[in-house]
Amino acid sequence: MIKCENLQKVYPLKKLHGYPALKGLDFSIEEGEFAAITGPSGCGKSTLLNILGFLDNPSSGHYLFRGRNVSTFSDSERSHLRLSEVGFVFQSFNLLPRFSALDNVRLPMLYLGTDSDESRVKAAALLERVGLADKADHSPLELSGGERQRVGVARALANDPKLLLADEPTGNLDSKNGVEVMALLKDLNAAGLTVIMVTHDMALAKAASRVIRMKDGLIEA
Repeated sequence: MIKCENLQKVYPLKKLHGYPALKGLDFSIEEGEFAAITGPSGCGKSTLLNILGFLDNPSSGHYLFRGRNVSTFSDSERSHLRLSEVGFVFQSFNLLPRFSALDNVRLPMLYLGTDSDESRVKAAALLERVGLADKADHSPLELSGGERQRVGVARALANDPKLLLADEPTGNLDSKNGVEVMALLKDLNAAGLTVIMVTHDMALAKAASRVIRMKDGLIEA
């Protein structure tokens, strides 16, 4: 599904050479894999995840998604891929507080042009899948942290993505809710979804089928 060759990212600074966040990464992710990217803060984990999710561009090197060179994609192609191929789960949930849980899940479908009634039915089914059928009409402000993250997972699945990217998905959760969210991610992977998770927690990383350990912008192991 993913192949990266000498992937580099340099952020421009006032200094002459800028800041190298990624210093030449070579790796691949197979379809159906559950990979955890781990390492200390500032090692480049989130930068890499943003590139894999078409939110940022590498400065040099190649990122191949399903055999296609991402650098050749137009902005509209990248936007469409973000909506149709990739689901995102964020540490801070990123839910809209004025919307119900159901409408938060519906939103990506509406952006993609799904019929309104169809999106309601599908969003309700996704909330049931993550164990929140009875919370569809609740605002995120009325939900616990674990419930908010499960709504976030349901939203990430709205457009039937092939790839799920999770950035510290348990970072704002207590241990019990963290275990529940990890179990949900493992179930989704077992059903065939490719999952890439960024975490600094090695205990959580061990739940993945493969761990990519980063340090100072490089893959250490």
